[in-house]
Amino acid sequence: MKGRIELGDVTPHNIKQLNYNDKFYKDVLEVGELAKLLGIGTKMLNYVLNICETDGTFDNIYLHVQISNESAIDFYRKFGFEIIETKKNYYKRIEPADAHVLQKNLKVPSGQNADVQKTDN
Repeated sequence: MKGRIELGDVTPHNIKQLNYNDKFYKDVLEVGELAKLLGIGTKMLNYVLNICETDGTFDNIYLHVQISNESAIDFYRKFGFEIIETKKNYYKRIEPADAHVLQKNLKVPSGQNADVQKTDN
């Protein structure tokens, strides 16, 4: 089956993965079937990485992640991103306001494979 994505139920055990304030979590748990954890992050990131690899002109990809968002940092590390810098007061309306800058190198020495996870699209 091509491009299959499954939606997972939001429960008190997995809701903290969303990384929002406590009121948001309470509200999401109360809406029942209207709230789902979307397993599309991997698909979306693979889509971008595949475009960059196909294009061949990109050397690096950069992104920002709130310093307290450990699940996002772990997610991006699985794709080969590394923390290269921390920017103080990057965010204006959330705490903590600091953000890590993550980078993934796309150019590799000849004879080695790039660390890009291919999809079946």
